[in-house]
Amino acid sequence: MILRRGWNSGVFLPQVAAETGWKLEEFLAHLARDKAGLAADAYKDPRTEILVFTALVFGEKEEKP
Repeated sequence: MILRRGWNSGVFLPQVAAETGWKLEEFLAHLARDKAGLAADAYKDPRTEILVFTALVFGEKEEKP
């Protein structure tokens, strides 16, 4: 998800929501404050854009010793 207002923007990959267990409002507040440098409730402002995307997550399988 991308949150953008003016020159400020922040992004969380889709899996962040599942990994943290945050509810939607918590997720948006962290995205606004911690990533975009805006007020935690900036997602409520009609001037704030919220864009959603999907991601294909892949990697190498870790071998156990």
